[in-house]
Amino acid sequence: MLLTGNIYEELNKAFINALKKSEANRLNIHQEFAAFYNNDYESICSYLREATLNNPFSEETLKNIKFRHVNVIRKIISRITSGIFLKDPVVTLTKKDGSADEALNAIVSSIKFTQKIKEAFSKAVLFNIVEAHVVWDMNSGEMRIDILTPNNYIAETGADYLKKSKIAVRKAGADGEIYWSYWSENEHYILKNGEKIPPPSNKDMVNPYLHSAKAGYALPFAVLRIEEGDDYYGEPNWNIFLHQKNLDIRLTDLNETELKTLHQIYLGINTNFTNGESFKAGDFKQINNVKDDDKEPKIESITANVDYTSVRENIDWHNRLVLNSEGISAASSSTELKAESGAAKVIDELELYEKREEYKSTLYHFMIHLLNIIRVVWNYYNPAAPLDSEGTFDIRFADSRIFESTDEKKKRHDMAIQYGFKDEIDITMEELEISEEEAIKRIKERTNRKSRIENSD
Repeated sequence: MLLTGNIYEELNKAFINALKKSEANRLNIHQEFAAFYNNDYESICSYLREATLNNPFSEETLKNIKFRHVNVIRKIISRITSGIFLKDPVVTLTKKDGSADEALNAIVSSIKFTQKIKEAFSKAVLFNIVEAHVVWDMNSGEMRIDILTPNNYIAETGADYLKKSKIAVRKAGADGEIYWSYWSENEHYILKNGEKIPPPSNKDMVNPYLHSAKAGYALPFAVLRIEEGDDYYGEPNWNIFLHQKNLDIRLTDLNETELKTLHQIYLGINTNFTNGESFKAGDFKQINNVKDDDKEPKIESITANVDYTSVRENIDWHNRLVLNSEGISAASSSTELKAESGAAKVIDELELYEKREEYKSTLYHFMIHLLNIIRVVWNYYNPAAPLDSEGTFDIRFADSRIFESTDEKKKRHDMAIQYGFKDEIDITMEELEISEEEAIKRIKERTNRKSRIENSD
């Protein structure tokens, strides 16, 4: 390489080039994660062909092979994320004067706020990080939330590597052409074919939320990060991803071996058959001109001596190992009917309960940040009906409950009544999730009905 500047300039160029290569590699890795998460079978097959070329399949075998794919990623993620959103969390906005801003409920409902939080959480478990992009659709005049996985955006940071200062989002236009939507605190423009293009209704290419947003909310993106790493993105969940990839390869290898064992492989010795000649039922193959000193023509069947039971047990063992490493009971993937003990179930649920409580804290801060951005975007486009700019958001999750048998629940209720800190009304409200008035009404109705039945007898 020819050096044309001073040593500091050249080192800076080399560093920038290294960053570009590193970023391209990161995008490729996350693109592969996205293929498996989205269950994109064609893309999955291309990644599996690349991984198994000559390891163990030859190039000729890969031309005709059909990969076996059983999606376990969604099952594992579903088990990890279940139990947090037993019901939709209660989202409130308290105005400066202490009253509730009722306009928030309609907005939260229209943008499917809770569903988007669930989607973001599910993706973040695999990718470690996602961005919730609050978008105002100029065509429909409505707001929406796009959940972006890190294969579709590039973030730049400032002094704090965990906080983005710029972000470029990869998008596809109506004509299918790929472009980048670029955002910084001061700018917003479209980058297409290396050329800056003003977005619709923003010819000056200025970030519209620059002056109306509080500090930290000018970018319409809220980040959900499960664990902090050495850079902005952290490390994705290699544990689940590599297990899914390895499982598909093992299942395909097992399937191909079973098929070839079932149909067998034939070895012809001195048969003089033409290349590609096949057999069918009732065929008679005549072999002439065999000399006395020639090897006797014959056809041998080759069968693989494979212990398929051990192979399947090995695959199941790997599956259980990954589940246990994620804090999930191996019984979640078991197809056996043998029941797990009650104590084991309680221990498993306690482990997941603790993990869910940690996730709640992470989700709480993410949701509060997202709500503040929603307010900024909404107020910019709806100045006549704004959300209170000085108000405070709050979120209340439904209580998580660990596994509890009917007998254990009855004992808990009896103890509460015995010690006097609950009565029948409290228990009815808790179990049916109804108001005190409704609980009293139901108890009276059941008491009156029981009395009528007893009197009729």
